[in-house]
Amino acid sequence: MDDCPAKLKIIPDHFQIPTTSTIESTSTTQQPGTTDHSLRSSLHLWTRRKFTANFMLNLFTLRRLSWRSGTRGQEKVELTAAEVESLRQELADLEEREAHLKAQLEHIDEVLRSARLSGYLHIRTRWEALPGEPSPIDDTEVDDWLPRFVVLHGACIFLYLLCTDISPQDSTLLSDIVEVERLPCFTREGDDIHYAFYILTRHGFRYECSSNSMMQVDSWLSALQSYSKLEPDSKSASRAARSLLSASFHSHFNCFDKFFIIFTEGRAVAAAAAVSSITKLPLFASNYGRTGSGNGSTASWISGALALPAAAYMLQDQEVHAAELERTFIAIKPDGVQRGLISEIISRFERKGYKLVGIKVLTPTKEFAAQHYHDLKERPFFNGLCDFLSSGPVVAMVWEGQGVITYGRKLIGATDPQKSEPGTIRGDLAVVVGRNIIHGSDGPETAKDEIKLWFKPEELVSFTSNSEKWIYGDN
Repeated sequence: MDDCPAKLKIIPDHFQIPTTSTIESTSTTQQPGTTDHSLRSSLHLWTRRKFTANFMLNLFTLRRLSWRSGTRGQEKVELTAAEVESLRQELADLEEREAHLKAQLEHIDEVLRSARLSGYLHIRTRWEALPGEPSPIDDTEVDDWLPRFVVLHGACIFLYLLCTDISPQDSTLLSDIVEVERLPCFTREGDDIHYAFYILTRHGFRYECSSNSMMQVDSWLSALQSYSKLEPDSKSASRAARSLLSASFHSHFNCFDKFFIIFTEGRAVAAAAAVSSITKLPLFASNYGRTGSGNGSTASWISGALALPAAAYMLQDQEVHAAELERTFIAIKPDGVQRGLISEIISRFERKGYKLVGIKVLTPTKEFAAQHYHDLKERPFFNGLCDFLSSGPVVAMVWEGQGVITYGRKLIGATDPQKSEPGTIRGDLAVVVGRNIIHGSDGPETAKDEIKLWFKPEELVSFTSNSEKWIYGDN
């Protein structure tokens, strides 16, 4: 910096703690009208100011610099222009850290004020077995519970690693929830009794949640069952179909194995098989009657015959919504482009089975970046985000697929790479939160807005990939 002095001189004598002689000399010069009480008050105030000044000087003193004796016995330190710039950079880093902490506090305050329900829960995830698939391995004894800060806000459930995190690690819509029920209590090693419940989505994804507080579990159960508007008849029918199918599958797999193969062919085939079975039931009954006898055989045949309609019902309930393709916006930030990570990031989405329907490379203006980050306009780091996004080329993309919004966020990882799981893009390729290389939409509404901002309708394509039938099957 050309306009700043080459050296900075600090005279610490003005910030030293007053000695007894100084106080005595001050007391001898008091005016006749000054009372003893006012004198003590002024001395106390003067001493406190000296203490504060001396503390601030010691706080900002660079330990690597030594004090030197100057003229008239005074101590001083001389800083070069580079050292002054280093000190200013340290102060700037402290200000940035302060802004980040302030943003975290604002986020916590917003969550506490606007969320329907929030709190820490121990969570693990499982996939629900679809009809015709083998039962999952019994892993109830596996202790893979992880603490997560769960927030019920609006029409969505957000899962944060910590309550101070600004961006969630995962989320699910209330409209996707098909079942919320209790789980048996259990005891972890060296811990109290944990009360548990699960959340099942229509995609077959299952969140198992636990807490050592029964009141907290009851609150979450009542809130989720109320806000997700689960119908008791629908839940009981789903459970009945599941139990009927399971009983039939385990009892007569050898007889009906040929028919259970069609379960994996999709909802439409299962429904058609259920309808066509009406005309074939006598044949099945006569064939099965030759190998069985008594009422037990009749009851077994009835449960087996009803398995197909049950499978059709469950597939209709769980898979019809999964067949709906959705789109999300993904952007590789300037640091990801400059580091040559474009092909690496694209390949991860392609290997998952998602379809690229729009892509462009552009350098956004700061005004355009401000539109993209409009929801963070009140945050202290807003200008820094806009400056960084407009500092170089950005690869903007639109990806299409089943569950691409939710899984896209999981594939990207947490906002802070230090908190991202290994295997995620940020967990593997990024180090600090200010250079996390990629952006992804955090919900359906956000995805629509961001796609509309970055792309014109004619810039997006719609086509059927040859690999889709191998990814999704014939639905």
